[in-house]
Amino acid sequence: MIHMIHGIRRIRRRGFTLIELLTVMAIIALLVGLLLPALAKARAKAQQTKDATQVKQIHAAWTTFSHDYNGLFPTPGIVNRLPVDDDTNLSGLDVPGRGPEDVQANNSAFMYSLCIMQNYFTPQILVAPTEPSGFVAVKDDFDWTLYRPIEDTYWDSGQYNMNDYSKPTHSLVNAYKVFSVDLQGDNGQEQGVCNTSYAHTPITGIRKVREWRASLNSKWAAISNRGPQDGTPTGGLCSDCPPYEESITLEFHGGDKQWVGNVGFNDNHVELIQTVFPEGLNFLDDGITESDNLFYNDAEVDCSTGEGNDIWLTLISEISSPTGILIIAECD
Repeated sequence: MIHMIHGIRRIRRRGFTLIELLTVMAIIALLVGLLLPALAKARAKAQQTKDATQVKQIHAAWTTFSHDYNGLFPTPGIVNRLPVDDDTNLSGLDVPGRGPEDVQANNSAFMYSLCIMQNYFTPQILVAPTEPSGFVAVKDDFDWTLYRPIEDTYWDSGQYNMNDYSKPTHSLVNAYKVFSVDLQGDNGQEQGVCNTSYAHTPITGIRKVREWRASLNSKWAAISNRGPQDGTPTGGLCSDCPPYEESITLEFHGGDKQWVGNVGFNDNHVELIQTVFPEGLNFLDDGITESDNLFYNDAEVDCSTGEGNDIWLTLISEISSPTGILIIAECD
């Protein structure tokens, strides 16, 4: 009996040997090495899927909006029109639903702000889960109480600076700022700020007339992750553009060597596209190119007429032509 007790005690005192501990640690390290890449891929795939869902939701919201506007996607200049210009007693007045279209209001900031103000989507949905830029952030101080159609206020556009129609002025007391798409430092800062990750069909020119609407065109790209500035694929199309590989937009889904983005089409399907020169899509024949770059203005623009404007997906920071055709586009 005594011998049995001593044996039990000896068994209880026995622990892992150094070799056993090292073996277990080696196995754990091996498992971690095998699992981490798979987990990273799964996480990246989940974020890419979530981003695709956001693209789809934004486009679906535009389609819902179009039901009340004769098939048109959100167009700020039609919602917030210019003063009535006719022979009636309303002439010169800001009247909801009356007056000419304010084409110079059709920029990206006003379009997205209009949709948020009318609760078609939230500010959070406009920033991709894989957004690589530290200068892009959710608009977390959006003020829905500003909505007053009778006072000609459909979103916070500030007060227009008549010396530069595109840039609103604000009271220094009011800390609230308008929805922003300024990534190029046009506000005087070294680097601008932006509240969205997504470029879209320009709300101007031929593209606006043909496809800024619920066209159900399965081959027309309407919205996507932002792309390289001016769509420069090799550095050869634009002498003033930064090198392709310097664009932070390459990091949305493609690492840092190749642009890969979720592209939403006008039939509301989304594809993961791995080039700025996708094949098999509808494009505008400008007489210069036989295929389109998603983010590059392929044609020369006549500033007096706006003819030749041919850019597919962009962020419009301002419309500088009175006709609403010539745009300044920034995507990077």
